[in-house]
Amino acid sequence: MKAPEATGIAVDTGTHTMVAAYQTGFGSAEDVIEIREVPVPEPGPGQVLVKVAASTTNALDWHFLTGTPYFIRFEAGFRRPRRRIPGADVAGTVVAAGEDVRSFRPGDLVFGEIGQGGFAEYAIADPNVLGRKPANLSLEESATLGVAALTALQGLRDWAALKEGDRVLINGASGGVGTFAIQIARALGAAHITAVCSTPNVETAAALGADRVVDYTREDFTDLDDRFEVFFDNAGSKTLGASRKLLSEHGVLVMVTGKKGRWVRPADRMLAGVIRSRSWSQRFVSRTATASAEDSEVLRGLVEANQVKPVIDRRFTLGEAAKALAYQSQGHARGKSLVVS
Repeated sequence: MKAPEATGIAVDTGTHTMVAAYQTGFGSAEDVIEIREVPVPEPGPGQVLVKVAASTTNALDWHFLTGTPYFIRFEAGFRRPRRRIPGADVAGTVVAAGEDVRSFRPGDLVFGEIGQGGFAEYAIADPNVLGRKPANLSLEESATLGVAALTALQGLRDWAALKEGDRVLINGASGGVGTFAIQIARALGAAHITAVCSTPNVETAAALGADRVVDYTREDFTDLDDRFEVFFDNAGSKTLGASRKLLSEHGVLVMVTGKKGRWVRPADRMLAGVIRSRSWSQRFVSRTATASAEDSEVLRGLVEANQVKPVIDRRFTLGEAAKALAYQSQGHARGKSLVVS
């Protein structure tokens, strides 16, 4: 399969087909994920083709895998999935570029959030979301700098507008988003970081830069006598009222997720927060991260400055994609899990 560079030079991938994890319907990973041989996609104008080194699992994958909560079917598809190949994050080597691509050439090592298609040997990507591989990370490690890292960066820097000297509380500090959030909060100048996680992850949270770690299996963090300018809620395990009490007078509650449900959860809690916060002195924010080359480069800079380092939980092969997604659905990951092509 050949595709033209922006310069007009033909690039040959050497194959017409590839191995990919293919989603046949909605349900559990074991039931709906198959390993198939499918055509290698061709980059169109403004696109690049990436030979994938690794992708990662995200909570996003669970929603698209199960088609729940049901309102996401407007995006995911009603009777059958629109997104056939999971994997929102990718890291790999550019092997071909469509017309009008000037930012990358074949041979460039890149990473970023591409939305779908990462669980395959090749994936199409928009160069406007890609960054160049950090010099001090492997390609596999670079795959972690996608959805989770962007959520932590944008959630703290943009949605919370974290200022130097702020006190920060991070609930759900041991997963992909949480481990990045601890480090990014420190890089942005947080004066004190309290992390909430379970017993096996206490040491990791402290090593990443948390000043205090609360083991939620032994202590209710809503009983803390501290108040925070930023409450970064990556778990949604407490009521809005209890969460609000942890904020300073003009603090910000950033809700990334909440308890999952079949119909609308966690969207119902997020909507309730938006409505109720209209009468608060504090702010409530709930959004989803937006992929961009600019923020991919910000993350690369943080990594190369040794301010952020990915925490790798497990590595799965592409043939183990269903197992990787099943593990993600358990909700007990420590950092990021890789799916290596």
